[in-house]
Amino acid sequence: MWIPYDIRAALKAESSRDSIRLSRADGRVREFLVGFYLRNPVTQLWELDLLVPGDTPLAGPDPAGMRISLHGNEGGKLAEILCRLDAGSAEAALDCAHAAIERRIMRYLVETGRGTAIAGWRIADMSHGARWRCTPFRPSAMQLDFAALAPIEPDLAPIVGLFQRARNAPDAASRLLAGFAVLHAAATGHAALEHSGAKGLRISEEMLIHSGAINAPEDLLGLDLAELIAVLRPHHDRLFAPGGVLAPLADDLPAQKHLSQLANLADLVAHRLIVAEVRARTLAARSAPAAAGGVEV
Repeated sequence: MWIPYDIRAALKAESSRDSIRLSRADGRVREFLVGFYLRNPVTQLWELDLLVPGDTPLAGPDPAGMRISLHGNEGGKLAEILCRLDAGSAEAALDCAHAAIERRIMRYLVETGRGTAIAGWRIADMSHGARWRCTPFRPSAMQLDFAALAPIEPDLAPIVGLFQRARNAPDAASRLLAGFAVLHAAATGHAALEHSGAKGLRISEEMLIHSGAINAPEDLLGLDLAELIAVLRPHHDRLFAPGGVLAPLADDLPAQKHLSQLANLADLVAHRLIVAEVRARTLAARSAPAAAGGVEV
């Protein structure tokens, strides 16, 4: 079952409806607490290979009034960064804090040469007791009939390899590049996707909800594959600078959220096309012996 790996565009309420409603309705500037969970992209553990001597307050060139502190886990490794700041909404507090923290962990990356990533965040409105969280979904393990699953056929393996890169990538940009490549192959008639149903594909409401792209600013519902590629194309192409090299971008959090929505959708559609191709081939293989048995010699 395909699941979205990047849900930065969604905030899950973790307090009462009344507290959330009061916070949403309050336009005053007030205190928020924003906590960022950190992840080691190699081990996938929610910690960085950086030792923190207890709870460590920081000073530095951050927005006026923002107070930042580092917090370690039981093993003493940096696991969360907390920001206290004044803002007019939970989203405004998150955007401001994220911009400051992202640049700080980039400095840690440069200083150590080790991978760093933000795994998710939590937000609290200190005036109303409203709380939100955005953390990756951890699905339960699935059961497969391993004996019944044949290997991917050689001609389809390179296409599945692209999808594998999309699924394994830790960032939205890489997932968009890999997923887009699968969509482009299907739309341009790649022989390995001949039976994928690419010509009849339409973007459904279920696809948009499942990928988290239901709130994307583009009108995506009902698009066929060529139209979807046309929408994704400028977002794909801006990732490259002249000469075909990756562009050094400085997207803020809202832009990153938007890219994650489109990457999720490209990833999901790529999976639907590949699954349709595999199922069509499986059905054809099962039908072939029966057809051969009915031929008169």
